[in-house]
Amino acid sequence: SSGAANTAKPFWGLYAASKAALNALAKSLAGELVNTPLRVNVFYPGVVRTAMRAKAMPGEDPATLPAPAEIAPEIVNLLSPELTQTGQIYDVRTGGFREI
Repeated sequence: SSGAANTAKPFWGLYAASKAALNALAKSLAGELVNTPLRVNVFYPGVVRTAMRAKAMPGEDPATLPAPAEIAPEIVNLLSPELTQTGQIYDVRTGGFREI
């Protein structure tokens, strides 16, 4: 997901709406699957060095941002069968879950 899901900035409407929809879908699906072994969460990586980010923020130094490969291990950790959280956002910046 993205922080854009909770903010409304000019020219970012479609992106923000898609992220808000992702959050709503995950929360809804988590509720539907609560009595199954499946878990549904949203991954929030924070600011990451991507081509989209470079185009959107041309004055930003990409060297100051983590690369996707640096964040990938966080996703792998969320695939653990021991994970009990569902219907939440995992925020890489804090290293924990929070409510959607």
